[in-house]
Amino acid sequence: MTSRLRSMVFLFCGFLRQTDALRTVIIVALAPLFFSPAFAEDAWRLEKMSHGIKVYSRAVADSPIRAVRGVVKINAALDDALSLLQNIDARPSWDEMCVETYLVDTPAPGIEKIYLHHDLPWPVKDRDMILQTEWKIDTNTGVAHMYGKAVISGVSEFRDRVRVVNAENQWIITPLADGGLELQAVMHADPAGPIPAWVLNWLSVDAPITTLQKIKMILEQPASHNS
Repeated sequence: MTSRLRSMVFLFCGFLRQTDALRTVIIVALAPLFFSPAFAEDAWRLEKMSHGIKVYSRAVADSPIRAVRGVVKINAALDDALSLLQNIDARPSWDEMCVETYLVDTPAPGIEKIYLHHDLPWPVKDRDMILQTEWKIDTNTGVAHMYGKAVISGVSEFRDRVRVVNAENQWIITPLADGGLELQAVMHADPAGPIPAWVLNWLSVDAPITTLQKIKMILEQPASHNS
């Protein structure tokens, strides 16, 4: 397996799970406990621990695909984490499969539509999506929360890419009493087409670990993400 594949993040961050023989779904893990009904089913099951990162999965109502959740503690300030994750141009620094990203629209204050293009390994077709995101910060707890959902409008489809239209993800950044923060990431998404089992199986658990490792490394080296 190439180092590039090992560096894949969730396609939109990129966690994947294989469905039945006729369908596959990408599970891209990035954020905390979901509050939407789709993530209110079953309990989280620990799948893997590595480099201080825990990856969980759980069943989703009316879906054969399991949602995936990644959790990591980072020695960094909340403002630095927000600066990195809200910086659209910085995304390729932690999402290696992301080869193109830009702001499509700002429909309302605090809400952005972002175009994401991910380069998947041959023979899989590239995936893209328009992700609408909204960030909120609880003024009492200091917890920052991003909710994102794929939308269908904003950028015309491309012949050489498969448009992902069913995806949800969240980031939750929680300041810790003893310093630093906890970053959680969860996502459940349908890539809208077949993906080889070897890609699906690897991305289902190992990709979120790679993604969170990259974010942790960047945030624990101050100023690198602001350059």
